[in-house]
Amino acid sequence: MLKLGYESHTVGINYTVPSLCHLLGCSESEVAEILADFVGEYESVFGRIEVSPKDNLYRLDIPQKGVDYVHGELSDDEFLSVLIRTVRQPKCSIDDVKKVFYTFSDKVHFEEVSNGEFDYLIYFEEDGTDDFWYCFHDDGLQLEYHRFIKEDYLDFGF
Repeated sequence: MLKLGYESHTVGINYTVPSLCHLLGCSESEVAEILADFVGEYESVFGRIEVSPKDNLYRLDIPQKGVDYVHGELSDDEFLSVLIRTVRQPKCSIDDVKKVFYTFSDKVHFEEVSNGEFDYLIYFEEDGTDDFWYCFHDDGLQLEYHRFIKEDYLDFGF
């Protein structure tokens, strides 16, 4: 929502099975049951989330009620909101991005990488602020970024 903009309608999100295993702390054989339990437990909050398995992933279709709920919970001063606003700015540099990270913590990992995919890896070294690992690529016109949970980043072998 922050990246693409808010619209009050159903939103589909795809997760690979390995990512879900990392996020849920479970084995592949447990994913379907845990997702079913989640859907039932939070139906009053999000509406009925539709879960569709396909190949090595699950698609979660979050109904309008859930999308509206999440939108209502987002704050403009949270890390991800500030980061996305910064990256959207014309001529945003990696130094601008680093400033955002250091605004939220003085314990930031910053690394230049040359793996053919990304130029920089940045994440918070302590749990709590934001647990994702952010990868940035400077294509000469703008910064592009992807965020990964640590385990997925390591699995991908960047």
